[in-house]
Amino acid sequence: MMEYRLLRADAETSVVAKSNNLESELAAMTWARNWLEEHADHDSYRLEPEGCRRPMLMIRTVAGQWYAIPVIAEAGGM
Repeated sequence: MMEYRLLRADAETSVVAKSNNLESELAAMTWARNWLEEHADHDSYRLEPEGCRRPMLMIRTVAGQWYAIPVIAEAGGM
């Protein structure tokens, strides 16, 4: 079980919503999509588990659907 938080993608310190304990990443994406459908005032949010182990970018399409895109850390020094 883990808590998740939603942040505006353009303001990484601005938490807009926080979940209760959720059982899986799929449950977190479902929670985020439901919250965003009702409350979003922007087209891009960041979904992060507590501890920020694997954040996802939540993007709204022109058609109004929300998609979760995993954020991959950039590789250091090439």
